[in-house]
Amino acid sequence: MGTHRRAAQRITAAIETFLASQAEDTTSRTTTAGSYGNLATGGAFTASIVVPASGWVRVDIRVTQRNSGANNTITSWRATGSSSGSKYTENDTAALIIAGTNNFPVSLFYLVTGLVPGETLTVTLLHRVNAGTGTVDYRQILLTGLP
Repeated sequence: MGTHRRAAQRITAAIETFLASQAEDTTSRTTTAGSYGNLATGGAFTASIVVPASGWVRVDIRVTQRNSGANNTITSWRATGSSSGSKYTENDTAALIIAGTNNFPVSLFYLVTGLVPGETLTVTLLHRVNAGTGTVDYRQILLTGLP
């Protein structure tokens, strides 16, 4: 049997809004730094989003990178809330690491929780090498606010 409604009965539906922000860099850039920082040209690479009522934001990161030799090119990230402060700091444990001269795409996602609804979350990609010259040919940050 179908659903029956009276004339002029109000029908409501839950509507969920997903907020998203994306940054993309297709310019090849390099680093020789042994500590995390920005690439040699272009300055800081960031994306920002206003945090939804849930206080949750999904962070997706994708890079294509290589090294001048049999060394590592390493990409990590930092997340900072305008009210809540540091939520994630760059580290090698959960970094995107490529060894050698072959260009290779790698990606990760992470759920940042405990944010203050309405604050701005900013994610910054940071890069380093253990030796040689690291080249990053592509990088992308996608931030999705979850309901």
